[in-house]
Amino acid sequence: MRVWLTLLMLLAAGGCRQAAGPYPAREIKLVVQAGPGGLSDTVSRVMASLMEPSLGVPVVCENRPGGSGALAFSYVSRRPPDGYTIGHAPVEIAMVRTLGYADVGPDQMDLLCLVSKTQPVLVVHPESPWRTLRDFVEAARGKPGHYVLGNSGTGSIWHVNALLLERSADLSLVHIPFSGSGATLTSLMGRHVDAVVAGAGEASPHVASGRLRVISVFGASGSRLFPGVAASAAEGFDFGADAWSGFFAPRGIPAAAREALTAAMREAFSHKTFQRLCEERGMEPVFLESEAFHAFAQDEAGRFAMDIPRLLRMRR
Repeated sequence: MRVWLTLLMLLAAGGCRQAAGPYPAREIKLVVQAGPGGLSDTVSRVMASLMEPSLGVPVVCENRPGGSGALAFSYVSRRPPDGYTIGHAPVEIAMVRTLGYADVGPDQMDLLCLVSKTQPVLVVHPESPWRTLRDFVEAARGKPGHYVLGNSGTGSIWHVNALLLERSADLSLVHIPFSGSGATLTSLMGRHVDAVVAGAGEASPHVASGRLRVISVFGASGSRLFPGVAASAAEGFDFGADAWSGFFAPRGIPAAAREALTAAMREAFSHKTFQRLCEERGMEPVFLESEAFHAFAQDEAGRFAMDIPRLLRMRR
């Protein structure tokens, strides 16, 4: 009799384990690869707050900066694929493997969705004599190795754009990495660096307050945030790599969790609060679900696998 009772209890316990409750049943952690204050942090926190009504549980952001995002990407990728730990997926997920920071990339993640793209800009202090990219280039050519250019971290998309500027204009600059664009722009306000490469949306509030000035938008087109600022291509320097923001989960997430998260993210993306954030921060709202996001991220990874080694060889 005792043997039968024991077997029945074991079978009942096994059945309970198999019949998992509805997802989500508890708090979800959203890991952000950058420090507080930058665009990645802002996008993640706004999306997290807008996802909560749909999911019915808290979505809590946790900052884990370092290694151009590699620390956060590796951490999330190693977590159980149960839908309770997800990560912000910026453009750097397509770069860190080529940089040698971590053997992790889009092919090792379950990408959930892409939500935005943003342009890189060159930012200076308002008391700087430079008004255009051409002004900066001429000054830097006159003093090779003299001017200090800040970025949001070694191997970040803004660092890559700084190297693209250096290559395109044949310059020799001193590159100083910071832990996120928030810290980089604060350093520029304190005049600890000469210029900064950052996202248009990250610079916008500081430009509006008069604390900083944008002198170039990298790429073929300008930004609606800075209507009087020329695109780099218009000044003869055709380069630039946009940043983008999305979200991912550890590979193997259950279909029910993926569907719930994607639905919550789609609803958050469509909310007027997120659309207003895109408008205010100069981001292009773009929603790509898993399959399309995977294809896009893999294409980006292939491009960076060719470009980044060339840029790094140039620096040696």
